[in-house]
Amino acid sequence: MEKEGHLIYVKPIIKERWHGLHKMGRAKFQGTHDVYQAIYSQNKGGFDTGLNEEEANRLGKRLGHDLKNHTSNEYWQNFKLVLEDKTTVFNTTIPLEELQVKFMKASKFIANSVKELDQGLWPSARYVIHDEVEELEREATKIEVKARAVEVFSELSPEKKVDLLKVFGKGATNVSEKFAYTKLYEILEEDPNKFIKQATMKPAELKTRALFFDLEHKGIFRRKGTAVLYNDQQVGFDYDDAVYNLLNPKNQELLLKLKDDLEARG
Repeated sequence: MEKEGHLIYVKPIIKERWHGLHKMGRAKFQGTHDVYQAIYSQNKGGFDTGLNEEEANRLGKRLGHDLKNHTSNEYWQNFKLVLEDKTTVFNTTIPLEELQVKFMKASKFIANSVKELDQGLWPSARYVIHDEVEELEREATKIEVKARAVEVFSELSPEKKVDLLKVFGKGATNVSEKFAYTKLYEILEEDPNKFIKQATMKPAELKTRALFFDLEHKGIFRRKGTAVLYNDQQVGFDYDDAVYNLLNPKNQELLLKLKDDLEARG
């Protein structure tokens, strides 16, 4: 059973469409709606209601209906849930609305959470359930991640900020400390998780990835497809492979030669 006072918000998923309604913050044409009915599930041998046996018995008593999922059940034969192009609020302390929420969670057209939608788990979804408690927890997590990213950012030296800009592909020659600060903070704002991952990598790897940027920028490294070449020598079959090869102690002679070439080109 849901917690007392638990509100569930069901919102239409707004996607870019040919009709351009997404530009107005809408998913459907005005006056249209979607109707969802209980469908037969071969696996369950009856209607897919979203209710387990305990829930069917409990809610059935409160609503005065038989909620068993057998196909001859007139309640489920006639059951309809209408969703419009707006946020619909359900209070799960109300038996019918609790039933409706359970029903929606069993539908492939209604994503169970924003997190699962973002993970690509609901490709057919037209609506998404925003759970009041889950949304607060999700927002709190985002704030915590942002705070952690800012903490990591504040501990970076000016030199490391410049190196990180190169790792993110935003570097340039002789950038100022102010420029590095501003551009790197913009990256942090866009994706705190990615920023933390890159900013906390091992110093040797960070230096090598920053060096890779300079080598490619100066034309010392070139690409052939995904492969990274130094003259006619393949350094790696792609970017990450090249970095890991350069980090290999067995390739320190090559690494020193690359640094010499870079210094020679100024």
